[in-house]
Amino acid sequence: MGIKDVASARYKWVILLINAFICALAYSGLTTWTMALPSLTETFKISGATASLGSSVFMAGYAVGSFVEAHVAAKKGYRTAGLLGLSFMVIGLFGVTIAPNFALVLLFRFMQGWGILWLVGVNSSVAWFPPAKRGFASGVIGASLTLGIGMGGLVATGLMSIAGTWQGAFRIFAVILLISSILWGILMKTPPKGLYAEDIIDPDISNIKETKKTVNIYKTPAVWLCVAVLFFNAWALIGFNTISSPYILSLGYTEVQAGLVVLFSGLIGVISTVLGGAISDVLVKKGTVPLKARALTQAIPGFGVAAITLFIYPAIAPISFSIALIGSVLVGWGVPVTNATSGALPMDLLNNEEAASKMFGLNILLGLGLGGLIVPYVANLVAENVGYNVAMYILGAGALIGAIVSLILPKFELKD
Repeated sequence: MGIKDVASARYKWVILLINAFICALAYSGLTTWTMALPSLTETFKISGATASLGSSVFMAGYAVGSFVEAHVAAKKGYRTAGLLGLSFMVIGLFGVTIAPNFALVLLFRFMQGWGILWLVGVNSSVAWFPPAKRGFASGVIGASLTLGIGMGGLVATGLMSIAGTWQGAFRIFAVILLISSILWGILMKTPPKGLYAEDIIDPDISNIKETKKTVNIYKTPAVWLCVAVLFFNAWALIGFNTISSPYILSLGYTEVQAGLVVLFSGLIGVISTVLGGAISDVLVKKGTVPLKARALTQAIPGFGVAAITLFIYPAIAPISFSIALIGSVLVGWGVPVTNATSGALPMDLLNNEEAASKMFGLNILLGLGLGGLIVPYVANLVAENVGYNVAMYILGAGALIGAIVSLILPKFELKD
């Protein structure tokens, strides 16, 4: 590898840093909205349930935008796809502050969700890294999403204290995003072809090359299995986050304690996502086929831990708050592990950058989008009509199915 190639290889850390930062900033828009709900309901004279639709359309924009960005990236590159999404996000943020009615607010929230660059951030980062380091790169981007959720509350509180109104806070946030988006566009670069193959440590996997073969992702069974993995990821984690707080309150714990359960189940994902990717990388370095390494990681320390904890949570949570908190951390630990592996799986499975980008877009659209849309309603419906215990069992069953799907996934690896 020449001096120029070495310099190119080192630039992957710049790519990883700017993607992690922009993804954290973008995803914080989910919780900045939540913090502003009381003021929003007063401004538009709507109920809290109606105001919460802003989070739903935000996730819908996230799902649809990711799918479109996957196809734009395949044709025009990561920078074009990313700037398209970020432009929508900035316009959406400014638009929310001037919308005359709540219907337009929802439209602008949809645009804001479009700008979450998990797909672009993961794919552009992973493409810069060799197979033995893809899990780590994907894990860092996945962890930035969790960090963004936790950061959003602090951002909203700080900006609202400065601006005095939720509109002013959102405008300041939009300006920050605009500046960050411009810097992202300047620094983003497309990875040189074949760069990752030069960095592979294990000689047993040094023959991995990107295939130029055309891949139809819609006719590839493994792609649909990966969609199922992300669906059950959303099913377990978003479902738990939806009912954990009211469940803790139903046990007689305080509102502060209920808030701590949600906080810690989210923040632990910052650690587990990175470690999950690193664990799968260690398996690759030891000679395990990359696809199998990702699948085993997400099945056992990922879905496995979450499934067991969800099944026993109704029995352990009432014992003491400390045990309830530990249980929530274990659920929050287990599911985000699959975020790291889900980001690396498309390239591991297809060995084709263009097809992998489209596959990841499909995963987010149908897996995360559909799961995130359905499970809050199902979890609440079951909890209200049958009880929280049964709701936890249903969420645990989803995590268990995710583990099973992960274990059979390597059997469907594409052979060139």
